Amino acid sequence: MNIKFIIEYKGTHYHGWQMQKNADTIQGELNKAFNILLPKSNINIIGSGRTDSGVHAHNQIASVILPQEIDLHKFFNSVNGIINNDIFIKKYEKVDDNFHARFSAKFRSYKYYISTQYSPFKKNISWLINNKINLNLLNKCSDAIIGEHNFASLSKNNDEIKNKVCIIYESFWEQSGNDLIYTIKANRYLHHMVRFIVGTSVEISKSNFLFEDLMNLINNKPSSSHPICAPAKGLFLFEVLYD
Repeated sequence: MNIKFIIEYKGTHYHGWQMQKNADTIQGELNKAFNILLPKSNINIIGSGRTDSGVHAHNQIASVILPQEIDLHKFFNSVNGIINNDIFIKKYEKVDDNFHARFSAKFRSYKYYISTQYSPFKKNISWLINNKINLNLLNKCSDAIIGEHNFASLSKNNDEIKNKVCIIYESFWEQSGNDLIYTIKANRYLHHMVRFIVGTSVEISKSNFLFEDLMNLINNKPSSSHPICAPAKGLFLFEVLYD
């Protein structure tokens, strides 16, 4: 049977989602737990997308084929008891055999958290910025990227990816107490794209860059400034949407 499940994790001590040799990853921890409980089942967990080293997730979606006779409640309780307490499977359900956590996804949304006042509880899950940040300028930047754009200049270079065009459906900043929170929803993302958008927007909000620099980067025109990549620790995969 095909099972869809939702995972929440703190990525601080992990080298991203995808399994790697000699490195702790979220997928690796899950695979290890599943194979302890089902040692001869050749488990293959599929995630909705890869999160990088140090990035977190509120609602990562995964799918896996499990034997029909499994008691799901007992099985997932056991998995949660085995995996590191930085990871938690909070919901699961049986789905159609055609469901694929990655290829069935239509949209993904991320949130990025900035703290303007130090808190020991937030030091690994937000970017601390003591400088004054102009929220209006941040939202001017976020409005500018809505729509279809080539994000080659606002992502980590990867020659294997030929299509650099992404469609942004939502992009906005909001303030909550001492925190600034960025939300973005798109059909797809390039490597480090959200972090480059955040880092460059912050520089503009602090008047270190011009707004025109962002527009040039979006349109792949020469820019007087190089894009800035925000730290991984403030980024959360927030939601994955399906039909």
